[in-house]
Amino acid sequence: MSTRPVPVPATCESLYAVMTAEPLDHEDHVPLPHAALLRAHGTSPQGLERLEARPHQLVLQSQAPVAEAAAAARDTRVQALELAALHDGVVLELLTPRVLELTSEDVSLAHAAQWYVLDHAALLDGDLVTDGLAQFGLPDVRVRAVGSDDVVRAMSSAVLAGVVHRLIAEWPEHDPVGEATVTLRDIAYGLGDAQASVTPHDRGVRISIDYVADDHVLAVELLDDPATTLFA
Repeated sequence: MSTRPVPVPATCESLYAVMTAEPLDHEDHVPLPHAALLRAHGTSPQGLERLEARPHQLVLQSQAPVAEAAAAARDTRVQALELAALHDGVVLELLTPRVLELTSEDVSLAHAAQWYVLDHAALLDGDLVTDGLAQFGLPDVRVRAVGSDDVVRAMSSAVLAGVVHRLIAEWPEHDPVGEATVTLRDIAYGLGDAQASVTPHDRGVRISIDYVADDHVLAVELLDDPATTLFA
């Protein structure tokens, strides 16, 4: 493990394809991800069916300094979803390949879980590893040895959403390496709970974050048992 500061990139990128039945102002020709990859990243059968019926693409891209990356990522996603809604289209996120099955009104930087997927191969090994945080200039996050127990995995996933909520909100002003406390309110925001603003914040789980330079990930260790400290 490394305790040195997390490197801050100069710029960050977001990339979306708005897929429509008829071409819009112009047509782009970016190679599209395979359906199996889209399914692995959580795209539903209905999302795939809608995508297959819309062969024309218009690509929207943003590139911004890391300090402005979160706002740029949000605005580009909103623009893509609004354009798709006007033309009965589908939005395909290209950097973390998946069909976005939400509306422009749903987009929120506080709702951290909508900005990443979990790496399918890591899940098979019992780890939780995010995919998608590069658009904010952040390394992805790894929680090791969660295992296959559904309750433990669900609680660890909830804590992960709270961690990412805090990372998006505090980066790059604060380097994440070190110990921190993730509260119930952080988790509620991260999971998109409509009552997050009134969720108690006097309960939290202590975590330790290390930057693993070789893997370019933030390794998170839970120092408390979430079942006891958060949900008992």
